Amino acid sequence: MACWSSKTNYLPHPPAATAIGRATSRRIAAVAVAGLFMIGSAPGEQNPPAVAKPPSELMIAAKDYPWSAIGKLNNGAFGACTAVLISQNYALTAAHCLYFRTLRRFLPSESLHFILGYEGEHFADHLRVLAYYVPRSYNPLKPFETLASDWALMLVSSDRRMPTRPLAIAPDVRAAPEISLMSAGYSGRRPHRMTGDQGCQFVGRSSDGGLLFDNCYAPEGFSGGPLLVANADKQSYSVAGIHVGNQAWQGRPVAIAVSAEAIWREIRPCVEDHDCHFQHVASGRDPSAADILSGLPNLGLKTIRDPLADASCGQDVPECGSLLAGP
Repeated sequence: MACWSSKTNYLPHPPAATAIGRATSRRIAAVAVAGLFMIGSAPGEQNPPAVAKPPSELMIAAKDYPWSAIGKLNNGAFGACTAVLISQNYALTAAHCLYFRTLRRFLPSESLHFILGYEGEHFADHLRVLAYYVPRSYNPLKPFETLASDWALMLVSSDRRMPTRPLAIAPDVRAAPEISLMSAGYSGRRPHRMTGDQGCQFVGRSSDGGLLFDNCYAPEGFSGGPLLVANADKQSYSVAGIHVGNQAWQGRPVAIAVSAEAIWREIRPCVEDHDCHFQHVASGRDPSAADILSGLPNLGLKTIRDPLADASCGQDVPECGSLLAGP
């Protein structure tokens, strides 16, 4: 799903946004609040830099650096997103990936599984999410208005020492069009293989620097995945942003990422000094999808009694479910 800051060269109000991680399209009224600023264009220019899309999803070796720090985040209930390891114990993803809209609540930490080096039936490591933090400014009921807060920090742990080399946060993101970017993740079309874009650029930013806009290929499922930038040594990479959605503008797709620099200001005390304040902490066994869905009656939905377990159930009892009824 997804969510959106003011001087010259504003983007005209775009018609819709595609919320990555959820196959939905909504009108962006909140873009007026964001005040988008295009880069690489002269004042008054109406067309953004060209957005080149790869002809197909480029396969990436998930076990090779830097892709080895990017993994698939399974939520145990309804789908998957992408996440990135930023230290041996912490990972970042999109906040909307952790929110179950049907139940209107965040998923329990126990239901989240972070899989690294995943290719087909094989993976390098399976990390459990012990706890996670979502910015208080993020409102899942107003996702577009609070898009700049659509990120989450996860405390992760595995059963053994991880061989994975984490990706550091870029401390200063300069959203210039000449900077080469890369993105990767697990799309809905190819959920068992990592795909991505190894040659894309910045095309804009919000005036406060909280949101970054780029022309990287980012299909459904890439939410929570990183926007990567090469470091000065040209051999290592850092996270410049966390992908949260796509914006269609003048017929061209523009990917949206929350700036890692803005995220780092909030998570640094936790990552460096372990001064953390997680709202969601694992407390028990790994719940099944049925456990997660059991919250449905709490939303005021009618409870359906089980005709096999309840002896009082009969064909004339409307509260009883039918064995022949579909889901």
